[in-house]
Amino acid sequence: MSLRLALGWTCLFTITLATAPASADESGKYREFTLGSTTASVMELTGSRPSDLKTMHERPSVLKELAWRPRYAPGRALPDVDPVREMVFSFSNDRLYRIAVYYDRTRTAGLTHDDMIVALKGVYGAPLASAARAERQERLEPADASMPIAAWGRGDTVVSLYWSDYRAGFGLLVMSRAEESSARRAAETAVALDEREAPAREEARRQKDADDLKAADERARAINKGVFRP
Repeated sequence: MSLRLALGWTCLFTITLATAPASADESGKYREFTLGSTTASVMELTGSRPSDLKTMHERPSVLKELAWRPRYAPGRALPDVDPVREMVFSFSNDRLYRIAVYYDRTRTAGLTHDDMIVALKGVYGAPLASAARAERQERLEPADASMPIAAWGRGDTVVSLYWSDYRAGFGLLVMSRAEESSARRAAETAVALDEREAPAREEARRQKDADDLKAADERARAINKGVFRP
């Protein structure tokens, strides 16, 4: 990529992200999406359908996810050059607690870590220093985070920029620390409950299959018995 083209992408990326000056209200937001929003409001903003919403767990908390690609949404500004490839919204009991942003490799090609930090400073202000960043991030990095780059924090909100080897691109997380931790505990509890109840569910499934087969045989017998002639 030429220097001129790289600078052009940097400027475009900065303009796309930094649509408003940094403020206390921006820490829990990404573009028009705000932590704490209801599932219905996010679906309305994205133009998503109910079938797009995926239920991860239903107990002890209702955890759902919505994956959305803004470039393919009708009526979006700059649809062909938007650097966001995909956004994943995570909800706990109908409240948005995490926004995961995955940037397109072709739209961020050539951009350095500093380029990304400068672009995000226009929204979230100066990033935390290394010690404060480590304290704020704790264990809230996503599973695919290969290299934490920078973090911002205000109150309960953490914004984390990282590089993912798995996705070969930059990622950004905007999350509530308390809600994220609560959702993780709820997911762990749900998995433990599923594993504990798996034998009973399997036995119930086998019994249902046997009952259905028996009922089908009885229906066939009732029909065939009346018309069978040797």
